Amino acid sequence: MPPTLTSQLQSLLPRGRVLSSPAQKAGYASDGLGYKGSLPDAVAIPADAEELIALMAGARDLGVPVVLRGAGTSLSGGPVAVQGGVVVHTSGLRAIRKICVEAFWCEVEAGVALNDLDAALKPHGVFYPPDPSSGPVCTLGGNVASNAGGAHCFRYGVTSNYVLGVEAVTLDGTVHRFGGPAGGRGPWREDWKRFMIGSEGTLAAFTRFWLRLLPLPEKVWTFRATYPDLRSLESAIHALSAHPSFPAAIEVLDPRGVAMVEASQMAVGLPSGCFMLVTEIDGPTVLVDRRVESIAAILRNAGSSDVMFSDRDEVRKKLWKARKASGGLLGQISPDYVVQDAVIPKRALAQVLQFVYDQADAAGIRAVNVFHAGDGNLHPNFLFDSRVPGELEKVEKIGKDLMKLVVAVGGTLSGEHGIGNDKAAYMPMVFGKESLRLQMAVPRAFNASHQLNPLKVLVSRSFQP
Repeated sequence: MPPTLTSQLQSLLPRGRVLSSPAQKAGYASDGLGYKGSLPDAVAIPADAEELIALMAGARDLGVPVVLRGAGTSLSGGPVAVQGGVVVHTSGLRAIRKICVEAFWCEVEAGVALNDLDAALKPHGVFYPPDPSSGPVCTLGGNVASNAGGAHCFRYGVTSNYVLGVEAVTLDGTVHRFGGPAGGRGPWREDWKRFMIGSEGTLAAFTRFWLRLLPLPEKVWTFRATYPDLRSLESAIHALSAHPSFPAAIEVLDPRGVAMVEASQMAVGLPSGCFMLVTEIDGPTVLVDRRVESIAAILRNAGSSDVMFSDRDEVRKKLWKARKASGGLLGQISPDYVVQDAVIPKRALAQVLQFVYDQADAAGIRAVNVFHAGDGNLHPNFLFDSRVPGELEKVEKIGKDLMKLVVAVGGTLSGEHGIGNDKAAYMPMVFGKESLRLQMAVPRAFNASHQLNPLKVLVSRSFQP
């Protein structure tokens, strides 16, 4: 009798690190996107890098897809076993190995949660700038795999701006270091880390990273303003984007999102029917203090009569409260919701937002827009009930039509969530046949049969045993 997948995995990992019951596997059937789920055949949980390496060394002989997963907070259907197989949960690799303050880098394992890293860095007076909203639980492995961004990426950039080096394990169990704290010199000669960043689990399993750090800003001021209409909001966004202070963040919650917050226990006293904007400046105290009034004037001159700002941490947290609460509230008021992710030129903001409202309203689907306004990274949320026949299909059609418009106005499919299995079919909207052929050549060079995370990023990446 041939060995089962479970018994094969148990020969590669210690007892208790393989999950095979339906109840155990159910927790790994989907990521934060929710509706693009698929039950794996088994789940493997290596406790450390050595166990992960041993697992990868025997992975080819398993004859099934291998899907890498961190905290599962992704919003693209990325770490989901679409063709079945084994999900490899890497959250056990959670050591912060070194913090080199004098050279501004750290060495961390792939399963470290983002906020845990921030807490470890703060006493040293340094920080790691990328800050996706799922920071309390998302892991650095997932952040690198999807090239995550966050609220402060307008000024500081996304994950790829801070990855100095990647250590990864390929399907034959060999360990490779791409880049490193020396920037590709010394023992880190193979500086191919750009292949790894944003690869969404299609090339190799991450074990650890070397990340660039920055000094903590001496002073931070947070501002919140409300606007009665999109015209005045746009005026504020464009003026802030052009201001010499170069705000660290420009975030927006639309009137539907404001109404949702104000109807909850997270209410902060925002007026009804308004857009809420949160922006932040940071830097040397003497510099940012002198810029406070000019930022407040921009917000008022654009049409806001409700401008608040502070440099006190407890007040700043309250100013951010509505923006940070909005994501969690969506799951409380709707059985299902889809968070989309696209980047557009800021000149097209009104056009694209109106399209979202018009399409959703016509289909009877609720839509809430929360977005990183500074860099044009939109996150329209579509609320629906998958138990109601036809609602999921309506949401998927709106999503497809939205992506067509995004590309038409000069935007692109993803700003930080990745492609996964949610938007793989849309790749030809952006890339021609030759470009797609070249993109297929990269994962094929690492695993010719596409055993790692098949049917992600490119729909033709199907695993063929």
